[in-house]
Amino acid sequence: MTTKPADVFGRDEEWADLAEFAASPLPGLRIAIVYGRRRQGKSFLLRRLAEASGGIYHLATEQVESISLARFADSLASWYGVSAGAFGFDGWESALGTAAELMAARAVNASADVAPPLLVIDEFPYLAHESPGLASIVQGLYDRIGPGAGGAAPLRLVLCGSAISVMSGLLSGTKALRGRGALELRINPFGYRDARAYWGINDLWAAFRHNALIGGTPGYRELTPDPRFPETPEDAGAWLARNVLRPSVPLFSEAERVVHEDPRIRDSAAYGSILAAVAAGESSPAKIGGLLGRPATSLNHQLGMLEAAGFIERRQDLLLERRPVITITDPIVRLHHLVIEPYLGDLEAGRAQRVWAEVRHTLESKILGPHFEALSTEWTARHAQDEAGLELGAVGQSVIACREHRTSHEIDVLALARGARPRTAGSPITFIAEAKSRDRRPGLAELRRLEHLRDLLTAAGHDATGATLGLFSVSGFSPELVAEAARPGSRVMLAGLGEIYARA
Repeated sequence: MTTKPADVFGRDEEWADLAEFAASPLPGLRIAIVYGRRRQGKSFLLRRLAEASGGIYHLATEQVESISLARFADSLASWYGVSAGAFGFDGWESALGTAAELMAARAVNASADVAPPLLVIDEFPYLAHESPGLASIVQGLYDRIGPGAGGAAPLRLVLCGSAISVMSGLLSGTKALRGRGALELRINPFGYRDARAYWGINDLWAAFRHNALIGGTPGYRELTPDPRFPETPEDAGAWLARNVLRPSVPLFSEAERVVHEDPRIRDSAAYGSILAAVAAGESSPAKIGGLLGRPATSLNHQLGMLEAAGFIERRQDLLLERRPVITITDPIVRLHHLVIEPYLGDLEAGRAQRVWAEVRHTLESKILGPHFEALSTEWTARHAQDEAGLELGAVGQSVIACREHRTSHEIDVLALARGARPRTAGSPITFIAEAKSRDRRPGLAELRRLEHLRDLLTAAGHDATGATLGLFSVSGFSPELVAEAARPGSRVMLAGLGEIYARA
């Protein structure tokens, strides 16, 4: 398998998947679908893959079909070692057919240890928009020289794009390429640990704060005039004022661009209003519709499109069948709707520092708090088993009723036993936790609350008597709570930023 180039940061799993696909000796044409939002490093990754395997990398542009065909012909000519203009195509059927013939001929003449010829077509949705039948042409090519053709030379085709709703649908339902993909890979933002290393942030609190505000999209680093994020909280406002909250810098309007780059998102006012409502904390279609003065059922299409495009997610309750909780997935979109849009006039007038001072409560309650819960959930799902020895199954959130006080309690992080099915009566529960992003250190009062939640879950019919109780905190824990967790036989787990970031 091709070794990952030294200049590709992170992406070990993604590179392994792509390299395995590209190097597979299996016969015939095999297709990979790669997608993800802009600025995630998809193009960089695929360029390096094409270079490492001696393949063709072609970046499509938003042009009419005739120009797109001419540009593809030039890419093919360059790879084949002939002069530009050597090929001329009257349509994509002849273009892809010729490319496949030339690649197959090279594959036949290559030694056994050389990777199969690879063709990468980046920004495929641009081509498909101008040539609606392009996916069917690819289908026809696959049916002619794919794995079922018998004795066909090994060829590899990667179709990549940033329009997530378009790319993720290529292999679905009755679409032309349904059942013809050997790999479907979504390139997501860096996880919070990789993001900290990529931006070179040493202080853990600064790394958390940066991730809550900017997220893990690697391309954002190149959009900031000064990528050196300050290590002290008091300097974060000045950094944001220079690098994000200034109309002349790219990140100021990035949220609007990324939302509307998906060709299926057209009604900017409707989608923007929905995102603003979700960012403000409205988490159900009924509440969002109420805020917008529209029935919840009228938002089904828009919510579906925003979810397909990766801007919102619907988190299912881990224990009960109820409406999912809708949340924003991209911190820069959340920042735009909570800080930039409501104070647009002040920011355009150069009063960013004043705005930042005014939104402190919003920062704590609607940005840092929800983001710390998300990081705590991610750590539990991805790292708790290896780093804390917890044996966990499905991880999520839930709400449990308290009849005694006629209220309900939200459980920030909840985990079932391994192999247990979510939303099943009597589900065995192995982990119950809360995440605290405030300055005050959690103590025994917070532990007693968790014990109360455990009792409520047990009373509701779940097997929670042996569950580990967990507390996540950005500011440490009281000495009494630390002593309780250290007691022999204690089923209390404490995790601060050091544990979440693996003390790296």
